[in-house]
Amino acid sequence: MAAIISEATHEEALSKAREALARLVENGDLERMVHLARLAGAAQDSMSDEMVTRMAGMVSDAICLLDRATRTGVMDRLLAVAEKMDQEHILADFLRCLTGATEEAAHTPAPKGGISGLWDLVKQPETQQTIQFLMLLGKHFRSCRLKR
Repeated sequence: MAAIISEATHEEALSKAREALARLVENGDLERMVHLARLAGAAQDSMSDEMVTRMAGMVSDAICLLDRATRTGVMDRLLAVAEKMDQEHILADFLRCLTGATEEAAHTPAPKGGISGLWDLVKQPETQQTIQFLMLLGKHFRSCRLKR
């Protein structure tokens, strides 16, 4: 009697497994799983044990960092800042300005030095605007830090 129940349970489990396998084949998930397994096997073959250990440690550290950033709300704030930077093209503008400054610096003569050279530099409106901006940045950063 127990053998009949066991066989019926076994047949039912096999039937469910066949149905699940058929769904995996139909939607292409089985093929994707095979590709992932091959990729993992190739990666494993190409790495030494030391490399695997280091990578496992890095993944563990990255997961801890992501967990901490998510729990403390840092991730949400970073995403909001990144979205704002994207909307206002801040990063693209910064990179364009950095490229322009690098190219201009390569062709600009060396400063003459001394007090008179510094005075000539400070007299320029662009220098004053830049210093003013950096002062405001420092003021706001200091204000944010003091609120804590």
